Amino acid sequence: MNMAIRIPKTPQSPTQKADRKRGDVLKAAGKCFRKAGFHQTSMQQICAETGLGPGAVYRYFTGKEAIIEAMVEEERRQARAMLLQMRDAESIQQALEMATRMFADRYRASGDAGLMTEVYAEGMRSRRTGAVLRKIEAEWVMGLTNILRVAQARGQLDASLDAAQTALFLTGLWDGMVIRQHFHAHDDPQALPAFFDTMITRVLGKETKSESRSKTGLPPADLLTGVEPPYVKPDVRQMSLI
Repeated sequence: MNMAIRIPKTPQSPTQKADRKRGDVLKAAGKCFRKAGFHQTSMQQICAETGLGPGAVYRYFTGKEAIIEAMVEEERRQARAMLLQMRDAESIQQALEMATRMFADRYRASGDAGLMTEVYAEGMRSRRTGAVLRKIEAEWVMGLTNILRVAQARGQLDASLDAAQTALFLTGLWDGMVIRQHFHAHDDPQALPAFFDTMITRVLGKETKSESRSKTGLPPADLLTGVEPPYVKPDVRQMSLI
């Protein structure tokens, strides 16, 4: 006679249980924010979505602002993870293509782009939320800037480009892509990210300095004016990730 062996579940610690409950509240709140927006959603609606009583929800979050701040912190964690993956890419082109795909995949789900805009809009209204968002923005731009500077030092990117401004430019492109993707959800989901990859490559220049010299004997001209820019040696002291 076969007897099923029951493997006892490993009991969760109080900290693990609390983390799971916090995660459940954040998921429920995100669902509510997607449906009605941040200001139109009440704590009572969030409690109903979680299936928990108000006392249980308020044990983990003091209110909607605390919930949205926790969402922003999760955004910070994911941004850092993305930068680490980009840093390990073989080339800057591969790193930027990776970022495009990760942004596209992450915000492709219905409503996720809207939730992102809700969070950033609240950051413009709320001083507390805005302070956390600005911290994330500074870390992201610094990390991406350093990745670009490494690419410049390797001859993979035009050294005359301002790396920090290029980082802001790319971030603006990706933000716009996820919003446009939401309004064109019926289209081929790969078409827009693929086009962004193509345009980023063209704007930043696909050829490395060494490749351009080998073909023409001259360094690459400025992408907009056609004028040869002076070579600017990158500051290798600022090449740590964050």
